[in-house]
Amino acid sequence: MMAGFSREVARRIFAEELKSSNYSFREGEDQHQYAPQYLLTPTGAKCNRVFIVGTLTEKDNIGGDTEYWRGRVVDPTGSILIYAGQYQPEAAQILANMEAPAYVAVVGKPNLYQTEDGNVIISLRAESIQQVDKATRDQWIMDTARRTLERLQALLDVKPISVGIDFDTADKVSSSSPIQDAQRAMEHYHTDIEHYRQMVISALSSLRADLAESSTKAVTESAANAKVEQLQEAERPVAKRSRSKKSESLNGWPEQEGGEEVETIHIGRKS
Repeated sequence: MMAGFSREVARRIFAEELKSSNYSFREGEDQHQYAPQYLLTPTGAKCNRVFIVGTLTEKDNIGGDTEYWRGRVVDPTGSILIYAGQYQPEAAQILANMEAPAYVAVVGKPNLYQTEDGNVIISLRAESIQQVDKATRDQWIMDTARRTLERLQALLDVKPISVGIDFDTADKVSSSSPIQDAQRAMEHYHTDIEHYRQMVISALSSLRADLAESSTKAVTESAANAKVEQLQEAERPVAKRSRSKKSESLNGWPEQEGGEEVETIHIGRKS
C-alpha cells in the first residue's frame, strides 16, 4: 500500500444500484496514479470498495495461459459479475474451488468499462471471497436496506449545485462530505428516490417471503416484516427531488451495534 493512503471501508450496495452507476473520479488535489478512485452511486454512496453478499450462481475460467475467474453473484435486486485472477490469487483460488450455487460474501473494487456504443458495464474485481450461510446473506440484505434508506433520506434535503465537470469520466474532485456526495449524485443522476425506495421494499419483501418458509430466524423475519409494512404505509410516493416532512422520514430503522461499514478482515480471513 502506498504511504499516505489508508485502506478504504467497503460499502454495502444492492446490485441494481451498483449497475446503475457510471460516475467515477479520483479524489484529491493531486491526480497521483495511486490516489483513491471512487464510484459514486445514484443514492450518493462514494465507493472505493464494495461489500456484497448473495448467491454465486455460476463461475467460469475465462483465462488463457493463466487462470482468470469470472462469477455471477445474485442478490434480491439483480446480479453483478465478479472477477479474480493472478493479482487476486487468494480470491481466485477460493472461487476456483467453490461449487455453485453457494452463498458468498465478496469485497471488491468496482470496475467501469465503457463499450463502443457508450454503455457502461460495472463489475467487481474481487479482493476477498468467502462462502457464508443463509443467515449472513439475510443480515446483509437488512443492513444494505438500512444504508440505502439513510442515503435516500439525505437526498431529500439536498440543494442543487452548479457542477461543470463530466461525471462520466474519472476527473479529480476535492475531498467531499456525505452531503456533497448526495448533491453530486442528485445533480448527475437526477435520482428517482421513489424508484430506489421501491427497490428496498422489493428486497425486504423477498426476504420476508423467504423467511416465511422457515420457522427459524424469527427476529430477522419480524424486523423485515416491520420495515416492509412501515415503508408500504406511506401512501404518497416520494416525488423526484421532493422535500419531505420529518414525519415522512425514510429512516426509523431499529438501532444496531457496530460501525458504519465493513472491513475486509471481517469476512475475508481464512480460518
